Amino acid sequence: MFAFLLHGFPLVFALASFWSNTERKLLLLNLGLCISIASLLVFEQAWGGAIVITIAGLSTTYRLVKQKLLSPLATYLSLLVMTVIVMVINVITHQTGLLSTMPVFTFMTYRFGELYCKEAGLRICMIVGSTNFMIYGLLTHTWGLALTELLFALSNSWYWFKLKRQLSSHPVSD
Repeated sequence: MFAFLLHGFPLVFALASFWSNTERKLLLLNLGLCISIASLLVFEQAWGGAIVITIAGLSTTYRLVKQKLLSPLATYLSLLVMTVIVMVINVITHQTGLLSTMPVFTFMTYRFGELYCKEAGLRICMIVGSTNFMIYGLLTHTWGLALTELLFALSNSWYWFKLKRQLSSHPVSD
């Protein structure tokens, strides 16, 4: 029963993302998703994945606590350091094939959005990252992951279109 709950929690967060109508709610849900997936990976003793998701959660926590974006240089340096850590974990766990690098791309896209982009850009990064991770889930037959990421991509697309429509109806005057 405990394992079933651990597999279900990411889906609950993905469904809740349809009510993430602000950037803060989106980040809180993403942090919840990181915690739930990290817990699942620890339970399954997938230590490399648990470390990667923990790093992702720390990045989300930074954005929530500081409530500010990084400079371009700091963003790229942070991404480089985090990506190197993830790639080292992949090498140590012998996960160096093309399929194994798809989560790294998702990781980089999400982190870029969190550290550098305002809400509209953050949502675009999450749409791209979730779509990539959904494809990874389909290719690896990880259906819970694929469904979670599909829901996350759909909810972020919905809110991105709402933001775009809102911005186009209220032009900024010079």
